Amino acid sequence: MIALGMRIVWLLALAGTAGAVADIKVTPVVTGGHVVTTFAAPDAYTDDSREVVKSGVPLTFTYMLELRRPSSLWWDRTVGSATVAAKVKFDSLTGEYQVTKEQDGHVVSSKTTVKEEEMRGWATSFEAVPIVPDEALEANADYYVRVRLDARPHLSMSLWPFFGRSDAIGRADFTFIR
Repeated sequence: MIALGMRIVWLLALAGTAGAVADIKVTPVVTGGHVVTTFAAPDAYTDDSREVVKSGVPLTFTYMLELRRPSSLWWDRTVGSATVAAKVKFDSLTGEYQVTKEQDGHVVSSKTTVKEEEMRGWATSFEAVPIVPDEALEANADYYVRVRLDARPHLSMSLWPFFGRSDAIGRADFTFIR
């Protein structure tokens, strides 16, 4: 019985480390009833990410942004969303990294560099991503922007494959004042 208890404690500890999630620093700004969000997840590019990229396999960081309105009685309501991605490819012949950024499935920029640190910055940060709400923002109401990161190929295994798991999460709350 004690051995079973020790195994459960060990599995819970392992689940806690395997599910460790990096932080995303989120900064929303409201202009003209629209929300633009700048965010960075510098810790998302790990040693595992580096190994994947150096092996020649393309690495994609997909960021899902949600503008949400908190609710005390029910689930928080999503009032707007956007999806952006950064795809990293490494050319071992030239030693160049190519980072292509997409927004809602359309390419918005593509850059190349030989500096890994520069590539890392490009892949893990976005500036002024617009989130257009489905309805007008309500004056003096609380909102928040949540950003979730999904890295592909997945860099770690989750012990709970049936739950949605993000590789990094960030959130910033604000009050829309008109």
